[in-house]
Amino acid sequence: MTKITALRIALTLAFLYFGLRKLTGYSTDVAIYDAIGFGQFPRYVTGSIEVLGAALLWRRGFEGVAGLLLLGTMIVGLSALLIWVGPPYLHMVLLMAGTGTVAYHYRDQIGQLTQGISHNK
Repeated sequence: MTKITALRIALTLAFLYFGLRKLTGYSTDVAIYDAIGFGQFPRYVTGSIEVLGAALLWRRGFEGVAGLLLLGTMIVGLSALLIWVGPPYLHMVLLMAGTGTVAYHYRDQIGQLTQGISHNK
């Protein structure tokens, strides 16, 4: 097993865990979104993105996109924690490092997808 495969496995487990917690209304997550003050709708959006991103980590040709999608989610999530909620932050930083690593590893895919989009316009 390669290191990137092991990282994708770890990220998949983490994002399935955190995403499903949000989608099923785990009390801690509900309280965090209450503290942020935008209601519970963003919790469902974030949970859905996390579960979708976890699945895309295993879709051939979309691993890099999954990394970017999840990295963006972690940047927004960490920003929200820093502004409205407070610690803990460490798990967010670790997930950002992992998703950034995946996005970087599969950066050629991202370039190909963006070229394909720009050629279709």
